[in-house]
Order: sequence, then structure tokens, then C-alpha cells
Amino acid sequence: MMGKILEKPVVVILLLLVLSIYLFFFHSGRMALTDPDETFYAQAAKEMIQKGEWLTPMLYGKPQFEKPILFYWLLEASYKTFGINEFAARFPSGLFGFLGLAAIYLLGRLLFNNRVGVFSAIALATNLEYLMLANACVTDMALSTLMLLGVLFFFYGQIRKKDYFYVLSSAAFAFAALTKGPIGILLPCFIIFVYLLLTKDSALLKKLKPILLSSVVFVLIALPWYIVMYKLHANSFLDEFFGFHNITRFLTPEHKIGSGIYYNIPIVFGGFFPWSAFLPFGFWQMFKSKERRASLFILLWFFIIFIFFSVSSTKLPTYIFPSFISLALIVGKLWDDFLNKHNEKWFFFGMRLSYFLLLSATALSLIGAYIFIRMDYPEMVPGMLIAGLFLVLGMGLSLIAFLAKKFLAVFILVAYSVALILYPVVTLALPLLEGYETDRPVCGIIMSHYKEGDVIASEKDFRPGVAFYTGVIPAYLSNSSNLLSYIREGRTVWGVLKQKNIVEDMNIVYRRGKKRLVTNSKEKAT
Repeated sequence: MMGKILEKPVVVILLLLVLSIYLFFFHSGRMALTDPDETFYAQAAKEMIQKGEWLTPMLYGKPQFEKPILFYWLLEASYKTFGINEFAARFPSGLFGFLGLAAIYLLGRLLFNNRVGVFSAIALATNLEYLMLANACVTDMALSTLMLLGVLFFFYGQIRKKDYFYVLSSAAFAFAALTKGPIGILLPCFIIFVYLLLTKDSALLKKLKPILLSSVVFVLIALPWYIVMYKLHANSFLDEFFGFHNITRFLTPEHKIGSGIYYNIPIVFGGFFPWSAFLPFGFWQMFKSKERRASLFILLWFFIIFIFFSVSSTKLPTYIFPSFISLALIVGKLWDDFLNKHNEKWFFFGMRLSYFLLLSATALSLIGAYIFIRMDYPEMVPGMLIAGLFLVLGMGLSLIAFLAKKFLAVFILVAYSVALILYPVVTLALPLLEGYETDRPVCGIIMSHYKEGDVIASEKDFRPGVAFYTGVIPAYLSNSSNLLSYIREGRTVWGVLKQKNIVEDMNIVYRRGKKRLVTNSKEKAT
């Protein structure tokens, strides 16, 4: 009976909505916004909505062109609905997190069968990077989901033979280009083009009407904002957005980390945990799959994105996140095949090896996490130990199910283990992380003593957070010596810096992790 109910897409999507409410929304407003990325977008949208600005992204009262406009529109709409707060800042990512689960379910169902769609959605929902990005005020979840929707509509067009799906696909890619720039259209279209060449499917390329309609829709959605920005800001827009944030960042590393060609390998295995333990066997099975066209596209999607961002000089853990679409489908297809073929010795051997790899990786991760947290965030140790016990409990139950050969229960319990630890992590551990990775505590100290005429100053990474939580745009600091000019003027100064950048003997009134609050105020701050 339950199996028949889960064959209905509406029922599955409603269940995914319930899961998303717990995973992506229930606790998303509890913790302060983290430095520097969440606060960057949240503060920019805050300034825009305060100024009534809906075209030019603003930060510190000036135009900034790090990303296109769509994510800022989403934040402004969320602020209008929920107020300017942490929940509103993270709501768009949570919403796209749910849409991504619905889309991967429909894509897995379309390419393979209903159970693959369900398994793929669960694997996507319960990997670490998806959980983090669906609860973060950053652009990556919106970009990935819009690219996924573009792929979904493309395959609906291919399989259902309805041209309007290609138009919808083009619209999704247009919104992706309005979220993170040219990469939102160039990369997926290149993958689709390679796929059509390799499958020798030139029919679509010869169909003039859907190509023209799709092109018109893309231009009508994506191009107007770029044209308006050029008319308003001319070469400053071209130089900063296209020149620096797209071309220069691809050719020249912006960060000290990530220069190695192998940077993204641990990102895949760590970010897609716990399901990454099944990827080696899953890739092998996907290469051997009888569903040639579907498996070819899934492999192309992963490897082209992976290679592109491995070649890129600037690397961040979130850049290859769109490739997780493929990883979820690989895991979903693998588990579906396993439930059908678990009596085959070679398949059972591969899954048993993968499962015990998961248990080993879990044990090593717990040990590594304990060492790391004890060194860098000692106050979080008790909360994380409780979360670790929850994880051990869930994995222990999955081991019992595996030994009893209840393999569907194994899959459910692995997902349950990840969902289970969310509550102690969010309620016991993350509140203690605020002092280390957010600016709300230090800003509370500043504003409890702040008087008109005081100078609030901050170095770059803390600056958007200080602006968001104080409502004052802080002066920029490279180190504490910059504060001296204000002090010589006889002004009271509050400076937020890293310990390594403090070069003067100043009064440190707050210290947590690497963050310090320095002041020349004689009023005692606690």
C-alpha cells in the first residue's frame, strides 16, 4: 500500500516539503549570519531595500557587481515578507533547497523510475554540503537548482517531445545567468551540446522554432538587466563584473587555498558525505548502465563541471556544488539496482564494501571533527559529542539492518542518521559558534556603549557583518594602526580585527577565536 502511495508524484513532493521544513527552515533563523559571505549578501540586500534600490546591487553605499541581481531580488522580497533578519536572509536558499529536491525526484523518475527519483532526492537532501547551503545566505543553492530545473525541462522536451519544455529550460538557464553570471548558461549548454553530439541526436539542433523561441525567452529574461547596468555604470560594470569576477578569477587565484588541481576531490567526498562512500561503486555501475543516454548525460554533467572548476585558478568548496546533481542520481540509481540485485554476489560484495567504507569514514570523521573542534572551538565540544552519539546511534541501527539484510531500512537509516544529528548540532553547538564565526556578539558589545560621533571600524572579512548588526557602515581597516588617525582626532574608536593584525598596544575588550574588539574607550566593556 505504501509503495503505491509513493508512486504518486504529488505525495512524494509533499513529503519532500515536510522534510525540507525540518532540514532547511525550522532552525534557519537561530544562528547569526556568518562571515564573510552570508553577511555580504544580507547587508547588500539590506542597503538596497532601505534605499528603495531594485536594479543596482549596493554595498557600503556604493554599487558592487560581484553577482547579478536575482539573488538580491529574492532577499529583498524575503525581507519585505519576514522583516530584515536571519530567517529572511536564508529563506531563499531554503526555498530553492526544496525546489531542488522536487526537481531531482522528477528527473530521476523521468530518466529511470520512481524509486530512483525518491532515493536521489533523499541522498541530495541529506548530504552535508546541500544541508549547509540550503541553510546559508549565499547564491550557490539558487544557481544549482535553476541549472537542475533547466536540465529537467530539457529532458522533458527530449522524452515527451513537447517543444515548450525547451522554452522552460531556456528560462531556467536565463534565471541562472541572473544569479551568478555567464556560467549559469554557458556551462549547462556546453554539456547539453556535447551530449547531443555524442548521442548523435541532431534533431533538436535542426528544429528552428524551439531554438528561436528559447533564444528569445533567454534574451528577454537575462539580457535587460545587463543592458541597464551598462547604461548606468558603463565600463565600471564591464570591468568589475565580467573583467574581474568572471575572467580574472578564472585565470588568477583569488584565495591562497585551492591552487592545486586535486582540490575538488576531497570536496566531493567530504561535501557529499555520507553518500560519498557509495560513489566509487556507483560510478562503476553508471559506466556499465544499460540506460546509455541517461547515464551518459549524468557522467558528462559531473565530469565537465568537475574538470572546469578544477582547471579554474580560483577555487572554493561551493563551486562544484552543481555537480552534486549527478552524484545524487548516481547514488539513487545504485540503491535502486541494489534492491533489485542484492542476491547477486558481485553486487552484494560491492555494496557491502561501500557500506563498511561508510562506517569507517564515519568513525574517522568523528575523530577528526573532535580534534578540530577541541582545538578551534573548545566550547562546542559537549554539544558536538552529543551530536556524535546521535550519529553513532543512527549508524548502529543501520548496521543492524544491513546484517539482517533489510537493505531498504539501511538506506532510510543512513539518511535518518544525518537528519537526527541536525537537532543537537543546531540547538547545542551552533549557538556557541556565533562568537567565533559571526559578528552579532561583538556588535552587541559595541552598540551597548556606542555614542554618536564614535567611529566603528573593521577589517574586510568582518565589515559586512558589522554593518548588518550595527546599522553603521564601518570604516575599513587593514590593521589597528589605521585607528590611530581617529584617535589623534580625539574620537572614540571601536575596531574589529583579527589578532594577527593588531600592531598597537590597544585595549582589547573582546576576544574569541581569531576575532578581537579593540577600543580606546575608557568606559568598561564586558
